[in-house]
Amino acid sequence: MKRRSDIVYWLALQRALINHPLAAGQLLQICGSPQEIFRGVRSIKVEEGPIHLLKTFDAWEICENDLKKCQSDGTQIITLEDSRYPALLKEIAAGPVVIMAKGDPAVLKGPCISIVGARKATRHGREVAFEIAKELAKKGMVVVSGMAYGIDAAAHMGALEGGKTVAVWGSGIDSCYPSAFWDLSRRIIKSGCVVSEFPLGTIPLPQNFPQRNRIISGLSAGTVVVEAASQSGSLITAKFALEQGREVFAVPGPAGGVMSKGTHSLIRNGATFVENAEDIIAAIAPQLIGAFENPRHLTDNHNNGRPQ
Repeated sequence: MKRRSDIVYWLALQRALINHPLAAGQLLQICGSPQEIFRGVRSIKVEEGPIHLLKTFDAWEICENDLKKCQSDGTQIITLEDSRYPALLKEIAAGPVVIMAKGDPAVLKGPCISIVGARKATRHGREVAFEIAKELAKKGMVVVSGMAYGIDAAAHMGALEGGKTVAVWGSGIDSCYPSAFWDLSRRIIKSGCVVSEFPLGTIPLPQNFPQRNRIISGLSAGTVVVEAASQSGSLITAKFALEQGREVFAVPGPAGGVMSKGTHSLIRNGATFVENAEDIIAAIAPQLIGAFENPRHLTDNHNNGRPQ
């Protein structure tokens, strides 16, 4: 086997098994390293699934070029064995073996709260998401979301008013989506970071977004849903949060409203009813108290205006 740098093997494992993160993690536990996976897979008498993808992998030159691109543009490659890899994300099943980050990856170690919701959000929903994110960020929380239209974008913008935020992309980190959010992504990178588990050059295919949602919830101690239709993708994030043993919060909406159906369903099924940042902090503070130099910040009150 040709001698390559360790990180290239990680990039190869990422690229080969991007749609099979659980298998990638299991193989790492068995073999110990990506090098040993690629070395040992030749002797496995299986010609299908993830093993077949590893056996037939031939994108080594692409991985070498990916490494060069990351080195030239400041993209940070964080592997499972890297001390920068977030501890909460490491706890989840099928966690990404590699995440790529632009900005300050230290913010990934939290304390993080994710805020998600409808893309076709109402003005009221966007204002609520903005205010909750702003207040959480002012109290030292890192707000995580998916940088989609609607609630996600409002949450990022609110967090930027108060502190730091993280955007998790469903495309390669070299392909901002939606493209209209290039300026927002630059603002996020300046004070927080954007991350992606997908290899460079990955376009934002629809199937990428449910997969990335487990990272949004996996980085976070709790997930807040603000407006969601009955079939909303944000409910997938809430489902991941429950499976990961994390808190799920839901903001109620008008009775009978289309965008209230998802959040009201979550509340009926045990999600914590919340209306503001203080409600969220009161529920989650016992888990996070050690992450703050001054625990009193968790109960400080602030009065702020709403977005225009």
